Amino acid sequence: MEENAIREVLGGSDQKKLFVFESRGAVTKDLLIDHLLKIKPNILHISGHGNSDEQLLLEDVEGYKAEVSIQKLSDLLSGFLDHIDCVFLNTCHSLSGIDDFNKKIPYVIGMNTEIPDDVAIDFSKNFYNVLFNGRTIKDAFKISLATIALTDTGDENIPKLIVNSAAVKEDEERRHGEEIDVLTSTIISEEEIEVAKSGYTKSVSFYYRLIYVAIALSLGLVIFLFMSNDQDIASSMLGLIPGAFSSYPFLEIQKKKNRITLITLFELKRKRLLKALSQLSDNERKDLNEEFMRLIVI
Repeated sequence: MEENAIREVLGGSDQKKLFVFESRGAVTKDLLIDHLLKIKPNILHISGHGNSDEQLLLEDVEGYKAEVSIQKLSDLLSGFLDHIDCVFLNTCHSLSGIDDFNKKIPYVIGMNTEIPDDVAIDFSKNFYNVLFNGRTIKDAFKISLATIALTDTGDENIPKLIVNSAAVKEDEERRHGEEIDVLTSTIISEEEIEVAKSGYTKSVSFYYRLIYVAIALSLGLVIFLFMSNDQDIASSMLGLIPGAFSSYPFLEIQKKKNRITLITLFELKRKRLLKALSQLSDNERKDLNEEFMRLIVI
């Protein structure tokens, strides 16, 4: 019933494409590890039964209920911190007397005592309904708690949320870094800017070499003319010297230098925008890329 309730609220969410719901029934200890390795859940939700000895009741290989210590489960999940953001233990007594379930996991939800099945399902359904519609885990817990409080039976005192602030901060920084990496890949890279600058720098060097060669040839020509006794040849070849000092290479050098300056200014602009990259729209990132293309295309 709980699985169907969660699937129902996910199906009705406008943001359902952002979530993937995977369910596995009758999970043994070995299968739990297998699912953690293969599915890599961000939220690990375990439903079932628990006892007042801080134990979950899972299946064993023969189908009987195997008692699993909550603390041992906490230790096990330390090996999956790269993807687990929240653990939801929707079982009786799951967090009874426990205030420090794995401090490396940002959010842990469980029950202080025994909880009626219908209340547990209702709480879970409302929690995921809020979460699937774009609210935070803390918001989802608070709202679903308020929802079961409407019955005025005191059931709102059963669910419990542990927030590990240090883990939350670390997770937010990691997520921000991942988002920036993804967004950075959508704009012109530093490598592309360096390639463009290098290309123009080489072009400037080429024209400088061209000028040096022209100067050397002109000097050679002057010496030849000075030593020549044939005045007609000397006069005709003398007219070639101005051509060797044509303004073309100088104009090209100035154009390339201007391009390098503009690309350098663009690079500084890119660095400034990186700090606010997550706030840029797709069109703004597209405009930034087009601006760079205009700089490198003559």
